[in-house]
Amino acid sequence: MSASREKKQRQGSGPSEKALQAQQQAARKRKTITYTVIGVVAAVLVAALLIWNSGFFQARATAATVGGTNLTAAELSYYYYNARYNYFYGSYMAMLNGHDASTPDDEQIYNQEENKTLRDYFLETALSTAQRTQALADEALKNGHTDAEIKDDLSAYISNTKSSAAASGYGYAAYLRASLGSYMSAGVYEKLLRLDLLASLASDDKQTQLNEGYTEDDLKAYYDKDDNADTLDTFEYSYLYFTPETVETKDKDGNDIDEEKVNAEKELALTKAKAQADEALEALKDGGKLADLAKKYDLADNAYADHATAVGSGSLNSVFQEKLLTLKEGESALVENGESGYYVITFHSRHLEDAPTKDVRHILARAETTTDTDGKLVAPTDEAWAAAKEKIDAIAAEYEAGDKTEDSFAKLANEKSDDGDGTTGGLYSKIDPSDRYVPEFLDWIFEDGRKPGDTGIVQHSAEEGATSGYNGYHFMYLVGDNEPLWMRTVRSTLTSQDYNTWLEGLVGNYETSLADGANSIGK
Repeated sequence: MSASREKKQRQGSGPSEKALQAQQQAARKRKTITYTVIGVVAAVLVAALLIWNSGFFQARATAATVGGTNLTAAELSYYYYNARYNYFYGSYMAMLNGHDASTPDDEQIYNQEENKTLRDYFLETALSTAQRTQALADEALKNGHTDAEIKDDLSAYISNTKSSAAASGYGYAAYLRASLGSYMSAGVYEKLLRLDLLASLASDDKQTQLNEGYTEDDLKAYYDKDDNADTLDTFEYSYLYFTPETVETKDKDGNDIDEEKVNAEKELALTKAKAQADEALEALKDGGKLADLAKKYDLADNAYADHATAVGSGSLNSVFQEKLLTLKEGESALVENGESGYYVITFHSRHLEDAPTKDVRHILARAETTTDTDGKLVAPTDEAWAAAKEKIDAIAAEYEAGDKTEDSFAKLANEKSDDGDGTTGGLYSKIDPSDRYVPEFLDWIFEDGRKPGDTGIVQHSAEEGATSGYNGYHFMYLVGDNEPLWMRTVRSTLTSQDYNTWLEGLVGNYETSLADGANSIGK
């Protein structure tokens, strides 16, 4: 074999050493690139998993549509958890229905017939609330309201929330998530607070417009319609209540007495109570005095009333309400209350109370108050009372040194009162003696001889051991009379009816639907 042929054979048998090294280097490079790509993909998957577990995508998923506006899961959660809080902590509904806040919502039945869980109910409520809020907020903007009007209130709400968070040992963001679901953020919370405040402006506007728009003829027409007079008239009546004597169910040794014997004694005691009630009824018909009969039968103080009054038939005892409405003046009747006893009732009269309500302005100087470790109010110190008295005296002196008009009083109230938002001039309107104001406040207003333009200072102390309330001095100004209580009541009733009708029409233009993003809420 020639040298040239041997060389050719060697060249054809495989790569040269240099070529082999190049091939190995290229292979290593390809492996490096492959491993790098795999590493990048793995890192992306881990990051995506972490983001998913954080709720980033779920919070931004569309959970509902309200009037063409998409609500994210975070936004619908705001309404969901508010509905949940109101159900468990704002009423007795949860307790009455046997529901527990620590049990998952979708494991508790709300409506057996419809197979509706608590979660279903809260979602429905959330969607309805979002619909109403959006409709009212849009109405407010349409009517010319602006964010500037709610700026201070929005800041106050946010500040209060931050204070609550700090008091609970949370940061602001963590507190929102704990209260309103894991998707909640400060941005979403504050955005929806803004809508709530705008909605309240539109709601207040409409209710004020309706309330002030009814004429006296409108109010009288309501009174004359159907049975409305029954709900507005003042009823005067008397009653005696005869209850059977208590029957022992155990003997002196603590053993159960024969049930048949107990039932027989109970029946005998009830028969005796009825006999006394029958006797009392006949005595009343013959002109007997209720007080004498109460004494004769040794009735407890809460077992009789002589010439009691009730405003509206709804305030009457439900046991004898229906019967009392059928009696004529001076007529008496016996009413059975099951196995509990017998009422003897007398109807005296009914009338429409037209005594005027009162309008008053006031300025409050609070005495600084603290709370103890149990959250109960601690009475102000002598120094705190003295500081409050000094402040109210200075305000009263400033009023006396001026022109002493209602307008000047209102101006001082806006500038100096510790009550109100500084826009109402300290006005409380249409006050009735039965209203739930502090007694010192009402006593001053309805004191005999009180006349428009009168002023005075009254002191109020919160009840000992109370968890809410205030201490301080009121500087009072009596404006004068207003329409009677029954008219105020009718205005409120008509306003409620007409407002609900208006609102139903308004929200009817906002179609709603749930979307897939709602599936992650409340679970």
